[in-house]
Formats: sequence, structure tokens, C-alpha cells
Amino acid sequence: MATNSRITSNTRSKSNKISKLWNKLNNALKYAPNFQNKDRPGVDEKTIQGIESKLGIKLPKEIRDVVKVHDGRDHIGYGFTFRLPTADLLPIAKWRPYEKEGEGGEGSLEMLFNCLDDENYGCADKNLCDDFQDHWSAYSEATKNAKKSKNKKRKIEYNPDNDETFQALPCELLIIGEGADDYVEQYLLSIRSGRIYLAIHNIPEWKLIGTFADWINMGMENAVDEKESIQEMHDDI
Repeated sequence: MATNSRITSNTRSKSNKISKLWNKLNNALKYAPNFQNKDRPGVDEKTIQGIESKLGIKLPKEIRDVVKVHDGRDHIGYGFTFRLPTADLLPIAKWRPYEKEGEGGEGSLEMLFNCLDDENYGCADKNLCDDFQDHWSAYSEATKNAKKSKNKKRKIEYNPDNDETFQALPCELLIIGEGADDYVEQYLLSIRSGRIYLAIHNIPEWKLIGTFADWINMGMENAVDEKESIQEMHDDI
């Protein structure tokens, strides 16, 4: 009984910590109430388990706590460049694998390669490297075979959606949010490390945000530094 009480207390403590993070950003956005998420409820454990089962993944504990407090929201207008989790985090039901459904399409893997290959980004870790190697190997082998078939005058075009080997690979990167449509921005969660990235496809480039708390802090800074722009966009929507 004592053990169960400690578990319950620990779980409540973590949930309160996440709630405080959300509230810090909501308070920083008190001048833009439509960009807060105070009235948006979270999801229950059963819903989270259903999404995990569907995607074949296990979400990091912190992210599970995040959506238990607030379950994101639908994309607002054409999106923002203000990096606000209260505006950019999608409902968990709309989270999807980046390797298979990223805005870059086949270019998503190339973007990932460029990110890993460019030491200036500082994004690479073993999880991303292993993930890229697995998906790129499957993709390269399949396209090579499709090219051979085409040379033999057989009309076979490679489509990752129809590649059972590629589709069977577990994803490491999950699209959990969307920013400005002009830049085709997507927020990505690295499942094993729990790190959050921002992929900007129209530049293209990757940025490491860090933990969910780092994302909240980024949003708070922008809520202050870009108050005038945020207020103007808020009034226009």
C-alpha cells in the first residue's frame, strides 16, 4: 500500500511539474488568450496506449505527461513562426512517423542525412544515426531494384508506401507539431532520446530544441520578444 502511495505521489508530482510549465507559457501569453491552451483538456492513459499500439512505439514518460495535461490543438490558420507549444503542438491522434509521412517525402531522409552530416547543427545522436541507416538502407536497396527493373523495360516505379520492408521499420522520429506553412515546419520527437527537433523543409535545415521544457522556454522568450507581432496576428485571426 505504501509503495502504491509513493507511485501515485510521484506521478502526481510529475504531472504538476508539467502543468506548471504549460501555465508559465499561458501566463506569458495573457495578452493573446486564443494562443493559450487553458481550456484544452489532456488525454487519458488508454488513449495514449492506443496511439502507441497503432504506431508500434513507446512514448517517453515526459511526453506522456505533457499530453495528459493538454492534448495539443489543430493547426491555426497558416501556422506561426513563434515556436509556441500552446499553438503548434498537434493532438496526439495526428502524430505520425516522420520517416514515412514527413513533408519532405523522400527528401525527409535526405534532410535527416544532411542534419547528421553537418557538425554545425549538433543534432546527431546514436538513435538518429541508427534510424537513418536502417531506413536509408531499405530505401536505397528498393530504389536500386526498381531501377534495374526499369532498365529491363518493366514499368516499375518505387513507392515507399508500397515497400513492406521500409514500412515495417519502426520509426524513431514522430511528427508532433506544425509551425509556419510558408516554411513547411514540423516539430519532431526522437522517441528514444525524448529530444525535440524543428525541421524547416523550405530552407532546408534542422534545429535541436531539446526537452519539452526547452520548448516552453523558447516560447516564453518569443512571447516577450515578439509580443507586437503575436498580438497583431492574434487580432487578425
